[in-house]
Amino acid sequence: MRGFQQNIEELESLGARVAGVSADTFASQGAFAESNGITFQLLSDWPDLATIEAFGVRREGAQVAQRVTFVFDAEGTLTNVIDDQRDMNAHPAGALEAVKALAG
Repeated sequence: MRGFQQNIEELESLGARVAGVSADTFASQGAFAESNGITFQLLSDWPDLATIEAFGVRREGAQVAQRVTFVFDAEGTLTNVIDDQRDMNAHPAGALEAVKALAG
């Protein structure tokens, strides 16, 4: 999330909207955002995990999501998926690259 925050101005200047979704509670999300200076929306999918299930990113046997980034175009079509479980910097860098490509 910090990587996305570092790139938020450039992403938004390209027309992107950024949101994070996790299985953490609303209170936990708010505390995380505040302590890390996150200015974009962090959404809680707790307790039913409906979004996490719908996107197929629930960790098997757990109440948490895998770390996956989805990039959609302006029409809502999924254009890119960044699914690197080890390198968290791959997510904001990959998303920025994808958004730049969409912006033309």
